[in-house]
Amino acid sequence: MFTLTTSLPDESWCTSILREVRWKKDNVICPRCQSYNIKKDGHYRSYQKYFCKQCERGFNDKTGTIFHYSHTPLKIWFLAMYLYFVLWPGCSIREVSFEVVVPYPRCYRFIRTVMEKLLSSLPSTKLDGPAEGDEFYIKAGLKGRPYHDEILKSTGRKPRKRGLKPWRGRGTFYKDHPMITCIYQRNGMTYFDVPLRQSLLDIVCTRVEYGSTIFTDEYRAYDQLEEHGFIHKSVIHSQKEYATGTIHVNNCECRSNLYQIWIRKFMGVNKYNLQAYSKTFQFIHNNRTKTREERFMEILCN
Repeated sequence: MFTLTTSLPDESWCTSILREVRWKKDNVICPRCQSYNIKKDGHYRSYQKYFCKQCERGFNDKTGTIFHYSHTPLKIWFLAMYLYFVLWPGCSIREVSFEVVVPYPRCYRFIRTVMEKLLSSLPSTKLDGPAEGDEFYIKAGLKGRPYHDEILKSTGRKPRKRGLKPWRGRGTFYKDHPMITCIYQRNGMTYFDVPLRQSLLDIVCTRVEYGSTIFTDEYRAYDQLEEHGFIHKSVIHSQKEYATGTIHVNNCECRSNLYQIWIRKFMGVNKYNLQAYSKTFQFIHNNRTKTREERFMEILCN
């Protein structure tokens, strides 16, 4: 069976890339005691082995990473990361598992581990300057998985067998139609968040510096922005007003459409996992101007 893995470099090449990224300028550090008193101690397959003189324990290039204890070759995981995080709009986890010839549960655990690592390493600096704020909604439920039994009992409903029915008015997280916020600093970064226990106003205050100018639509949740120290300007979509000079949210709407194109390939996402998927797209979108090699190395560094 033909797969892309046949065109990748050998395992030793992937190992050298991992070694270069992890031990920059040969600054090898013990992953257990953080000591620099290290000496080389032979090889394990294509991996360099080390011995820590401080804690007197050995380790290699994979120890303490997401590749540790994995019997799957490194080049397989590199390809999985490339297909999922680098290509646009990328492959679903099911497609990745088919391409790299790895069972779906194992591939899913690996991809989710990388997503959680990205989630914890994303910058949290506040946006400073003119910013746009907008919100959109997608359908995301529980999908009736067996491990959701406790959640299903607490909500008092059975797993759905077909698509989610539309709700009147704005969706909410508990209606399985959660809100996703998009906050964009013009000529800067974009933040995507899924409000669960935060209000829309709280997210804006967390993501944007006080005193900044914020452009939004006429949604009433934004009416208190001026009371919290922001300069608030809005457009009224209900009156077919979409741009008045520099007052618009067109950039946010464009990014919202790109988000929906990216997430559509998953054919439904558990709403409790939606934050991790949103932050993954945030990482992909904010690094879109870099080359594919630079984006892959950025993921590997994180």
